[in-house]
Amino acid sequence: MSYQPPGTPPPPAGGPSRGRRTTVIIVAVVLAVVLLCCVGVAGGGFWLYRTVAAATGPARDATTVHFDALISGDYVTAYQRLCQDRRDTLSEAEYVERETAAEQIAGYDIVGVNVSTANGRTSGVVTVEVTYDGGGQRQEIVTLVQEDGGWRVCQ
Repeated sequence: MSYQPPGTPPPPAGGPSRGRRTTVIIVAVVLAVVLLCCVGVAGGGFWLYRTVAAATGPARDATTVHFDALISGDYVTAYQRLCQDRRDTLSEAEYVERETAAEQIAGYDIVGVNVSTANGRTSGVVTVEVTYDGGGQRQEIVTLVQEDGGWRVCQ
């Protein structure tokens, strides 16, 4: 017990520890807010990733099927993956003849996918890095449209 001069009021109960308790509460609240923000950012990022993947995945898959058919020499399947406008202007025989005469594709890498909707029509643009049998490489822009519930190549 400490000595107090006469007439001095006693220190308030919980004096020094009261400021410490306030500091602990403030730190706990700040940590809780930071934690909630981190969880929100992570959840939002995951939601955004899933939304973009769901929108671009089918266009990417359609491009993959088309290029896999070209690599394997299955030009009939590649033709069937074309959009209706393209098939209306090019017969299957013409398409097969054109692809047979073209430089053969050895491999490809999809480097970008962009999907958009305008005037009620969904379309996409896929950027493909194509490698040819001779070793040459070229970046191709593949346009796709959504027809009959699926994606079709329009190039």
